[in-house]
Amino acid sequence: MYSIFFHLREKNSRLTGLQELFTLFTVNGVNKNSGVNMATRREKLRVESIDEIKALARRQMAQEGTAGISLRGIARDMGMTAPAIYRYFPSRDDLITALIVDAYLAHADAIDAADARCARTSYGDRVAHMMFAYRAWALANPVDFQLIYGNPIPGYEAPREVTVPAASRVSAPIITALTEAYAAGALRPTPEFLHLPEAVERHLRAFAEAGGYPVPPEIFAIAMHGWNLIHGTVWLELFGHTPPVIGDPEAFCRHQVIALCRSMNLSVTDT
Repeated sequence: MYSIFFHLREKNSRLTGLQELFTLFTVNGVNKNSGVNMATRREKLRVESIDEIKALARRQMAQEGTAGISLRGIARDMGMTAPAIYRYFPSRDDLITALIVDAYLAHADAIDAADARCARTSYGDRVAHMMFAYRAWALANPVDFQLIYGNPIPGYEAPREVTVPAASRVSAPIITALTEAYAAGALRPTPEFLHLPEAVERHLRAFAEAGGYPVPPEIFAIAMHGWNLIHGTVWLELFGHTPPVIGDPEAFCRHQVIALCRSMNLSVTDT
């Protein structure tokens, strides 16, 4: 199964092989750098080929939707035989999984970067700017956004052990900021979040316990509310539904996010 974990295992085994090659060349008095450089060049070409395959897959998705990925079509565009492309991705599903992981991690990196630009105790700024980053990345990468949040791809089942950790990175920094704000007394949930429906609260508690998350159910509920707000706003904007109505989607989004933060006593000063 192709995944980021496969990359790590492959990298480790490759390094071990190169170290053995280095030792062999040293003992035999052969120019050790030539073999290492050759392996490095091969790896560079492999990475470039993988990047090209992914780029062509994204182009296919942009033209035909997320279900339009075809390894044979990609091989044809790259001028290689169909069997050759399977050396990089054994199946279409492996390629889809790699694209999903890439998308989640890129989205998470954008959110992490927004969080890092804010002071640690400026909780409102942190939450707001991470939500702004959520929207900005989606608009800049609509194909990837639809891949990870859109309609399921027929016949594809994501390997949870690979995709869930990557997906969790998107929400983790926002939940962390909310949890820290709550612990510091800065975040004051509105009564609606302190008195959740019994079934919802029970499920949120079980979810937190199963995942080992030290997060109160009201914080999970606030995070879900924020996600519903920003995700729905982005989705409607992405498909052109709201811009004709509200005129300035960015200003509208910022207004909504700041209002949400301030409704729970989180001040947003750096706007």
